Amino acid sequence: MKAKGPPVISCDGSSVDASLLLLLLLPILVVVFTCLAVGWCLDLRQPPATAADVALVFGCGERWKAEARLQTALALHQRGLAPHLIVSGGVPVPGTPHTEAEWFRAWLLERGVAADRIHLENGATNTAENAAFSWPLLEQHGWRRVVLVMSDFEGLRAHLTTRRAWLGKGVTLYNCHASSGPRWHRSTWWLSRQGWRMTAHTVTRLFRYRLLPYLWRR
Repeated sequence: MKAKGPPVISCDGSSVDASLLLLLLLPILVVVFTCLAVGWCLDLRQPPATAADVALVFGCGERWKAEARLQTALALHQRGLAPHLIVSGGVPVPGTPHTEAEWFRAWLLERGVAADRIHLENGATNTAENAAFSWPLLEQHGWRRVVLVMSDFEGLRAHLTTRRAWLGKGVTLYNCHASSGPRWHRSTWWLSRQGWRMTAHTVTRLFRYRLLPYLWRR
């Protein structure tokens, strides 16, 4: 009896199998791509190639955020990219008699930043006020090239909030936001429950505060 050879898979059959596999994988690929796109959009990065005039360090309600932002601002200053630093925040720091801005200033002084390079904005209690209340300092010194220092997952929100506050005033904005470490990363945030919470916190505020039109308004 003649031996049987291996089964032959038809071209049509292979084509059908590949199509089914693609149909199964396509929704997963769409979800992954969307999550990556959201993360990279939120973590808006545009550091200055040459020295800006000043960096604006946004206040915040959590110590780990504050220290990450201060580390980023200090690095910018030491590299000569932010000769001056505005520290903004009027919320009292728990357990101290100081506001956020005062605590930020003390932190920077301890690490060698000259006192005349640190400028206090001591009244803001939210991101919009950080931008609005810092404007008089920009006017006073004639600063028009500003690096924004926020947390990475809030980068886009900080940028659009500041753009709205300073619209039409001839300011060039740069973005060099602080890492959130293991809590959030623009490429992997969607793999943890905490990442989803932090992303939802920012995305809902982009809509609540009607910031998205400022992606196009200059």
